[in-house]
Amino acid sequence: MKFITKNVQVLHGMSGYQVLMPAPRTPDLNNIKADVEYEVTIKVKRHKRSLNANSYCWLLCQRIAETLSRDGQYVSKEEVYREAIQDSQGFTPICVQASKADAVCRDWQAHGIGWLAINTGTSKIAKCSVLHLYAGSSVYDTADMSRLIDCLADEAKQIGAHVEDAAYIKDLLDDWRPQDE
Repeated sequence: MKFITKNVQVLHGMSGYQVLMPAPRTPDLNNIKADVEYEVTIKVKRHKRSLNANSYCWLLCQRIAETLSRDGQYVSKEEVYREAIQDSQGFTPICVQASKADAVCRDWQAHGIGWLAINTGTSKIAKCSVLHLYAGSSVYDTADMSRLIDCLADEAKQIGAHVEDAAYIKDLLDDWRPQDE
């Protein structure tokens, strides 16, 4: 059984905590037995990016690539996407043995098109390299995806590629951004 709720209360007692929460009326709750062990997970509900946001991201990448390719130098939508990830997102720096850096980069980038690993070279630690690891948009939350789309829309406007009007973009973003953002 899985459900979403709010107004969860935690009571502190001598033998531990008790959690009280509103739950939907469902027959599953009637089947709960006191002497059975259950696995319970409580986590904050996160709004995932929508397929519309993902589709719009790739549409912008395609438009930018086509516009940049007009001068005879081919640019792919994947190149545009990777550059936008670097421009709009933070990275995780890690220090690895220099001899292992290429393998770590290869393994990281195997996650997908947007998973970037940049070897910045040697660190202050002997025989070590610092890598900058960027995660692809498949793991982005709505704030990250919003930032990526904003970056792509800005790039498209700067080079004269078609971008939907501000109202359309706002409606698209409002469709998948949490209301409290």
